[in-house]
Amino acid sequence: MRPGSRVVVLMSAYNGERYIGEQLQSILRQLPPGGRVLVRDDGSTDGTLAAVAALADPRIEVQRGDNLGFGASFLTLLAQVPDDADLVLFADQDDVWLPGKIERAAAALVRFGARPALYGSAQMLVDEALRPLGPTASWPAGPSFKGALTENIITGCTAALNAPAVRLLQRAGVAPGVRFHDWWCYLVVSAFGDVVFDDEPSLLYRQHGRNQIGHGAGWWGRQRQIVRFLLRNDWVGILLAQVQALDTHFGAQLPADALELLDRYFVRSEVGLQPRWTLVFSLQRWRQHRRDELPLRLLLCAYRLRLWPISDGQKKLALTRRPDL
Repeated sequence: MRPGSRVVVLMSAYNGERYIGEQLQSILRQLPPGGRVLVRDDGSTDGTLAAVAALADPRIEVQRGDNLGFGASFLTLLAQVPDDADLVLFADQDDVWLPGKIERAAAALVRFGARPALYGSAQMLVDEALRPLGPTASWPAGPSFKGALTENIITGCTAALNAPAVRLLQRAGVAPGVRFHDWWCYLVVSAFGDVVFDDEPSLLYRQHGRNQIGHGAGWWGRQRQIVRFLLRNDWVGILLAQVQALDTHFGAQLPADALELLDRYFVRSEVGLQPRWTLVFSLQRWRQHRRDELPLRLLLCAYRLRLWPISDGQKKLALTRRPDL
């Protein structure tokens, strides 16, 4: 890392009193001089704020906020990053950063200069007592804008952004319709810049009953988490609302190849962005693993056939159109 580089770590906290102190200590131990940790409390009802205050470290800045949900809370923090920040990292409240995490992210991003760039890494899954369960799987196809349209491979707690990527994302602010801050960063940065994935775990990713999504204990645990999420949420609606947000905030500036992909596989309508049948029946691979391709096509097909209603959020987002439409 260059001498004098300004590092800012963003953490959204919610009812995290049990683990947040340990996580903050793992960050502070490797935070370079002049670094800051911005903690936004997303409406906690437990002792989260007291646990942070007990550290009594002037490098930590805390703000209280209403409960926005983790995605909007992290994007709220990102919008507040000062102009002099050189490297911005996201942090969850219940993990433990491995030594050298900040340095590795900085080394991976420095070569991109003025081009927007995003770093993400694998994680070492651990139980509540930090006993290892094994590393997360690799992504065989690697990052790409095409892949980012339908799948996220950047886990937010590992993500780091260079200054050009921060400025790019700040143009959209807290974009309506965006549910996952990490997927959003991956989608936007991959359209305009570069995304790097590090196969070496950079943190201990604690698995417990309060993970927002998590990986569970192994592959079957992960599948159970995914099924539970799909039963509670309109996943295709989330995907489409995010792509529509990209079109709304950045459509006029998108590179020609990215815009061509949007026009080929999505159609704009009065009720929001919709998947074309060319996406449902495309011969191209969209997901990193073949086992995930059929579920994607089935969900998209069900959405096209209106087997569930279009969400109110997507209808509202449809009222904000791209300037050149």
